[in-house]
Amino acid sequence: MARILLAVLDHNFHLFRSTVEGQYKKAYSKWSKNWRVIPVKQPKTYQYWGVVCSRILKRRAEDNNSILRLIEISETNPQNLAPTIAMREPPATKDLVEARLSRFKDKKVSS
Repeated sequence: MARILLAVLDHNFHLFRSTVEGQYKKAYSKWSKNWRVIPVKQPKTYQYWGVVCSRILKRRAEDNNSILRLIEISETNPQNLAPTIAMREPPATKDLVEARLSRFKDKKVSS
C-alpha cells in the first residue's frame, strides 16, 4: 500500500512538468504497429522526498506495535478480486507446455 501511495504522490507532484523545446523520444505502438514521437518533459525534482522520509521515520519511531503484526485486508481490495488479469482461472502450466510442444510435432523437418 505504501508503494501505491508513493507512486500517486510522485505522479501528482510531477503531473504538470513542462516539455523541453525541440526534444522528442520515439516509441513503438504494438496496437497500431507504428512509431510515434513523444515530447520530452523536464527532469523530475524530488523536493518532497525529505518531508516523506522524515514522516516515515517519525511514524516508525512512535509505533508501539510490532512490525510483524497481522494486517487485515478487506474483501473489496482489488488484490482479492481476481488473481490474474484474465479474470478466470489460468490453465495448468503442464497443459500449456504440452500444447506448445504439440505444435512442433506435426511439422516435418526438410533437409
